[in-house]
Amino acid sequence: MKKLLLITSIICLISGVFAQKEITPKKIERFNHSLGFGAGVSTGYGLSYRYFGNKLGAQVNFSPFKDENKLIISSGLTFLYRLAEIDELSFYVYQANHFYFREETVTNTSYDYTDYYETIETTTTVFEEDKYFNNGAGIGVEWIHKNRLGLNAMAGYGGQENFKKLNFTGEVAVYFMF
Repeated sequence: MKKLLLITSIICLISGVFAQKEITPKKIERFNHSLGFGAGVSTGYGLSYRYFGNKLGAQVNFSPFKDENKLIISSGLTFLYRLAEIDELSFYVYQANHFYFREETVTNTSYDYTDYYETIETTTTVFEEDKYFNNGAGIGVEWIHKNRLGLNAMAGYGGQENFKKLNFTGEVAVYFMF
């Protein structure tokens, strides 16, 4: 009887050890490259490319515009650091740099009326140039829909127009991930 009890106990212990199955957490497939559109005071606006590895990432925004009288260029470079991921949400901190350049030729026409019903037309042409640097840092969240569409919102604090202003800043972007 003791032998039967001993053999049964050994079989139960051994079968319990072999019944254990290793469970590894399911790793979410992540695409590191993204292309889309972004806009923000600190990040710049326009066409946006983003590379985001496991923890570190970078984002570039660029938008040129030109017509007969005006040239506008917005370019931005942003550094990203992922803090945590929960299901479809990814939380990160960012540091953004944005250079804005605008030059414009403005023509103003004014009219003066004399006593004899004459009109004197005066035309003045002025060349205006505006360029400044914005910088900001804050926290962001990315919602990833169906592993391919990323919607981003960032909020922080930054220096604007060559640090003449300090203010809250907001950034948004939409990306297709590949």
